[in-house]
Order: sequence, then structure tokens, then C-alpha cells
Amino acid sequence: MRLISCVVALAATFAAQPVPNFAGKWVIQGAGRGGGRGGSQTLTLNQVGTEVTGELVGGGGGGGGSAAPINNELYDGKVEGGTLSFYVWRGTDKPYKVTYTGTLNAAGDEIAFSLTGAPGRGGAPSTPQTVSAKRTK
Repeated sequence: MRLISCVVALAATFAAQPVPNFAGKWVIQGAGRGGGRGGSQTLTLNQVGTEVTGELVGGGGGGGGSAAPINNELYDGKVEGGTLSFYVWRGTDKPYKVTYTGTLNAAGDEIAFSLTGAPGRGGAPSTPQTVSAKRTK
């Protein structure tokens, strides 16, 4: 009986932890090919519980336009343990998958993202890059 009470109390503690609110419009500066150079991108996030949908528009740069999204849709968007993750397909000649993994700051107005999967110079895999997204008003 005591064990059951402990398990119920522990489950209630985990269930009570709020899920960070990533929903809204965000601007990512300088996120061109693989998050490096380029213009700005607009990230729109829709969140219901831990599931996230949305779109990523803009960017390009560094590839004569070939780094622009194939489409703007976010795939497999989710929040787990306070971390947001999703991926997008980039490029038109040789599409590649870029995964975004980010955490929200305490003020709730900036997401620090790590990007993986973008090709580096000459098509070799690049190292993870970091970019930040700022909430728009």
C-alpha cells in the first residue's frame, strides 16, 4: 500500500510539471544554408500539449537559392523534457534533412537551437550549428 502511494505521488509530481509554451511567431537571423549565413527565417509554431506543428519560411543563401526549403512544413514536432525538436527538408537539387533542437529561455522570448544534418562545404557533413530564434510581438 505504501509503495502504491509513493508511485502515485511521484506520477503526480511529473504530471504537474508544466510544458514550456513554444507557440507563436519567431524570427531566426542569419540562418541560411545549414544555419550559417543568409537572411532571416520566420518560424511559426503551433503547440497543443507536447505536439508541435508549424512552418519555417525564408532563408536560402549560400546555395544560389538551393538551400531554401523544399516546402515550409515542420515534421515530427514535439516537446520532451522542456526541449523542442522538429525537422525540415532543405534544398532542391539534393534534399537534406535539418533537425532543430531547442530550449526556451526563462523569459520565454528566445529559443536557442542546435541544427544538425546540413551539409558543409563540398557536401561533407557539417558540425552542429547554433542559432537563436526571437519571439516577435
